[in-house]
Formats: sequence, structure tokens, C-alpha cells
Amino acid sequence: MAATLAGNVNLLGAGAVNLVVRFFTPNTYTEVMKACSPTDASGNFTIYGITPGTYDVGVKADNSLSILAEDEVFTDGNTTDINFGDLLRGDLDGNDLIDLLDKGVLTDNYGKWGDCVSHGGDWLLPECPSPPPPGGACYGYVIS
Repeated sequence: MAATLAGNVNLLGAGAVNLVVRFFTPNTYTEVMKACSPTDASGNFTIYGITPGTYDVGVKADNSLSILAEDEVFTDGNTTDINFGDLLRGDLDGNDLIDLLDKGVLTDNYGKWGDCVSHGGDWLLPECPSPPPPGGACYGYVIS
């Protein structure tokens, strides 16, 4: 079997977004799984097929800073609920920093950085494997 993540991000007035969800070995920068999922208009999303274990879990949308939840426990056949908090927007170049390179996006978030800014790897949506996960859709399933 596998575990499930029922997550939520506060969209701060933005519409639904596509999230990249990365699972790291706790207290390291080692990515062990990656998934993607759309949120609904309230910021809720679900990821299925998680290998049971303890992970630091990072989420990021296009033009947002990453958010990290640390030491989250996933058990076989169960759902772990995580509220990631506010999804801060303004990272136009995808480097997990809001700085001068973001070409004039001078907002309340200027000078901030994401929780996962030092984590290796990237935040590009992962490609769907062949064959795709159950149900024929990649969104909502661990795919790498």
C-alpha cells in the first residue's frame, strides 16, 4: 500500500494553481520523491502513492516562493493532513527568491525567499511516466 497527503495552501486571493510537491529526507537536501497536483479554488490538493516514511515536504507554484513542512510522517494506508500556510507570489524567474531579477515586482514580498531555496533539484513539473499512475492521470500521484 501507500500513504496519501491531503494538503492546503492559502492562495491569498489567487485562483487555483498547479503545485510541484517534493519529498526530502528529513533535515537534508536529498529529494526522494516528486509529484504535482492542481489545487481547488480553496487551495486544497491531494497526492497519492507516497512511500511510507518521514519526510520534509516542500510545495511551490509558478511565481511563488516554496513552503516547507518538516518531519511529516506518512503511514501505510493513511492520510497525512498538512496546512502549508500562505503561498507568497512574486518569484518570476523561479529561483525561489523575490529580488531585483524579478523585474519590478516590488511588493510586500520583496526580499523574501522560499523555505526550500537551498534544496537541490528543480521545481519544474515532472513528466508523466509510461504507463501513467492509476486512473491514467499524473496529477495527484508521486511520479518520480
